[in-house]
Amino acid sequence: MLPRLLLIFCLLLPVQALAERRVALVLAAEDYRSLRKLDNPVNDAVAVEGLLSGLGFEVTVETNRDLRRMRRALEDFREDGAGADVALLFYAGHGVEIAGVNYLLPVDAQAGTAQAVADSALPLAEVQAALASVAPIGIVLLDACREDPWGGGATGQGRSAVALDDAVDAPRPGLGRVGRADGVLFAFSAAPGEVAADGIGKDSPFTEALLRHFATPGVEVRTALTLVQQDVYDRSRGKQLPYIESGLPKLFFAASVGELGERDRLLVAMAGLPAELRAEVEALAREKDMPLAPLYGALMSADLAGKDRAARAQALVQSAESFLRFRAQVQLLAADDPKVAAFRAEAEQALDLGAFDLARAALDKAARLDAEAREALRDNYRARTLSEAQTHALAASAAKADLRYDLAMADLARALALYAELEGAALPRADREAYTDLLWDQGDLLRNTGNTRFALRSYRAWEAVAAARVQASPEDADFLRNWSVARVNVGDMLLLQGDLGAAEAEFRAALAVDEDLAARPDAPLKWRHDMFVVQSKLGDVAQLRGDLAAALALQEAGLAVLRLLVIEYPARDDVRRDLGLSLDRVGDLRKLAGNPRGALVVYNEAMALRQALLARLPERDDLRGDLASSLDKIGDVFLALNDPKAAQLRFKAEVALLEALVAKDAGQTKWQSDLAIGYAKLGEARAALDAPAEAVQLYTRSLEVRMKLAALDPANGDWQRSVAVAQSRLGDFAFKAKDFAEAERRFAAALAISQALTAAEPANALHQQDLAGTLDRLGDVALMQGDPLRARDLVQQSYAIAQTMAARDPGNVESQMNLVASLVRVAIYEDDPKQRLREALVVLKALQAEGRLDPGRADWIGMIEAQVAAP
Repeated sequence: MLPRLLLIFCLLLPVQALAERRVALVLAAEDYRSLRKLDNPVNDAVAVEGLLSGLGFEVTVETNRDLRRMRRALEDFREDGAGADVALLFYAGHGVEIAGVNYLLPVDAQAGTAQAVADSALPLAEVQAALASVAPIGIVLLDACREDPWGGGATGQGRSAVALDDAVDAPRPGLGRVGRADGVLFAFSAAPGEVAADGIGKDSPFTEALLRHFATPGVEVRTALTLVQQDVYDRSRGKQLPYIESGLPKLFFAASVGELGERDRLLVAMAGLPAELRAEVEALAREKDMPLAPLYGALMSADLAGKDRAARAQALVQSAESFLRFRAQVQLLAADDPKVAAFRAEAEQALDLGAFDLARAALDKAARLDAEAREALRDNYRARTLSEAQTHALAASAAKADLRYDLAMADLARALALYAELEGAALPRADREAYTDLLWDQGDLLRNTGNTRFALRSYRAWEAVAAARVQASPEDADFLRNWSVARVNVGDMLLLQGDLGAAEAEFRAALAVDEDLAARPDAPLKWRHDMFVVQSKLGDVAQLRGDLAAALALQEAGLAVLRLLVIEYPARDDVRRDLGLSLDRVGDLRKLAGNPRGALVVYNEAMALRQALLARLPERDDLRGDLASSLDKIGDVFLALNDPKAAQLRFKAEVALLEALVAKDAGQTKWQSDLAIGYAKLGEARAALDAPAEAVQLYTRSLEVRMKLAALDPANGDWQRSVAVAQSRLGDFAFKAKDFAEAERRFAAALAISQALTAAEPANALHQQDLAGTLDRLGDVALMQGDPLRARDLVQQSYAIAQTMAARDPGNVESQMNLVASLVRVAIYEDDPKQRLREALVVLKALQAEGRLDPGRADWIGMIEAQVAAP
């Protein structure tokens, strides 16, 4: 019996992800003792650390080290990284070439003679040898091809050297070619013997370009570095050209598959142009004092490379003059409307980068704004009834700003009653939109204060008004879009109440409308954005039904739409915020599919995006909530990767954010719900760090908040489930402490909720999974209390659920592993336990053959085989 019980407890062991091992050493030197100090290398190192961590690298950072410590860091890297698949080194600081040998300069590097410099510096060959001993693929990124550290450079702002004297072996500007570099790719921030600017911002131009392009999805590392090379070249107007030398034995992709944007496609094309063509373009750019990219873009789009030199020159001059005329017009024709001015500035920035399509799109938006404003001026009719309705609407907004939701609801009700009296074709268009917007506001306010039943009623009222307008004007695009959005909100409420079928029907009806609108010529941003929203909602439904493959396909389709919209509308913060939400959903599904490192990549991208938004818009509480969500998800991944200390740091930061939000707005139930989750996650980290008492305290706090919310809105299935999850986890802690009576009490409370939720919505995979897990836990308690008959009955009920879920979605790794766990439990109570164990082995070995078995559970195969082989 004991070995079989050990198998049960092994089911709770942490899981490691199966992934290529990548290691990186990041070095930076700026606080030089004998040489000119620098401003940016440490900033560069921190930025690159974040980039590489998001790509799955194990990153070590060393800053401002002397030669002895720099060599020690290299030796530690050689030992710790041994056996990796990919090894990368990034260096930012001074670097020189002496007598054909490249050196990196530590902070104690000496000035004076060439020999003194060489004796106190780290030869690049040592770096190359270290990487070769660590991994078959080595990548060296050197941001050290800079100006004279002794002060002799042209600007005094760089990081490399010119000669100290006229000696043959004196330090030369920049770094030299490496020569033979088997297995290693070198990327220098400037060409051999050339220097590069240190930059006037936070990071150097080379590091900035690395941050933009090294993680470009779907391109091999040499192509990614070509993007870096051409981006630096373009933005420096031809003054700086990074240099790449590759001896890699095979292809290496830093990031997942994707498509290049307009700017990246231009940079790749630039790299393939012959030198004589580049010279023509750049000479004209210098003559006109303009960026390179617009001319290169014109060269490509008009296929000027194939024309004779005279015709090409004439066409390029026309392009340059048009660009300069556009720039002058932007300055001369200032727009009164700040939104129009912003779109024009967006177009100017896009043209500077050669992104003509993005520029035209921004100008189209500005033109539409002007047209709409011109039409609005013709219609200034306001009746007294409308004025009163608008005043109540303003009063509602003022009450919400004061967090007086009761007063806001009263004013909203008065405003809506007045609008309802006037609804019809005679009501001015803007006021018809304001009417449905207020219905939307009313529903949102009810939802956020914890009343899904009344929120659903408000959204249905909005849907009815919108449907009547569509019936009267079936070709009216705005009415159609408003009806679609109403149906999405109705579907949201049905989903919260566990009615998957009705929710999906609303979402699919909305999708049919959105597809038609998005396909229309000149479809505005909001219509195309609606496609992402509905695809994401349908992905949520598929996930709740346990169909991870369908869910991931829908979420990634929505993510692709958003990525294009962010490129097309770089000034739209709302689109960037939605991109973060979409990245979260894709990350969640990757994690569920057994790919935590893949999830971490998109989670880190979402967090960086949110931090940037919050830095620009610090007054936005919703952005703080989004950032808390990122911390929660990244903490989850670190728990899955068996790094509870890293997870704990994220969860503590999450809880601090959410406690501040709850203190600021106690009536906002979303913050309370998220805070309950944060307490629970912090409890998990404390439990993993062997602090069970603190874990129980945190889960108890979480349960208190969840029970309060569930009582506030009994129709909210998510909140009811959250209570069951907390009760079950507290039962786990009691079981581990051998307090079986307390464990049974907790598990029984969770079981009652799970049974009610499953009965209401049998197709909901999460509810089925919760029910099966709680039955298993009650079975374990019964077994430990000496009641094997009851334990067997409970485990067999769970097994029936696990069979159904695994058969429903064979591609769901979690469902397959739940089936294995259930087979192991069932085997304990069988007369011939080996038959069930063999069935478990079949599932495990199939997952292993497909590369989907988590390494943390790979030893299950040996354990179960030993049980099968035992006499």
